[in-house]
Amino acid sequence: MSIQLVSSNLELHVAEISIDDLVDCQAFAEQLASMVRTPLTIALSGTLGAGKTQWTRYFAMALGAPGQTISSPTFMLVHQYASQPPIFHLDAYRIGDEEEMLELGIEEMMDSEAVTILEWADRFPALLPRNTLRLHFEVANDQAARKIQCEASGQRAQAILREWIAIGS
Repeated sequence: MSIQLVSSNLELHVAEISIDDLVDCQAFAEQLASMVRTPLTIALSGTLGAGKTQWTRYFAMALGAPGQTISSPTFMLVHQYASQPPIFHLDAYRIGDEEEMLELGIEEMMDSEAVTILEWADRFPALLPRNTLRLHFEVANDQAARKIQCEASGQRAQAILREWIAIGS
């Protein structure tokens, strides 16, 4: 696993992460989980099968959620995991518009002392709060390898990314 800072300014930090396999994916999720400060929104994007739900499973397990309870919320739309801090896991793939997303109570989730993980977040960028960690997953040449572009906006998310870069360097 490697991480490289691509750009940084007062508003946004951007890094690129390369992971070779599920072991790297788990290590990345566990390291970020150890640095969480709430409230925090993690916005996930990428194609089907790029690793968004698998990464979320590792992240939630690192915060104490039972692994068997973690699955894609595609049909349920929202899952809440018994972790510390609590995690709200949403899937925007089947959500029609911003109004429907707001009816789910996303604003309250993102303001609570929890981590809100939103898959397919690129469908509703206007709803994301200032403190957001955006992870865009891409399948690399090898089917197990992934490139993850990480953007951190807001002081809390930027501090987490800076801390992770310091550890990963």
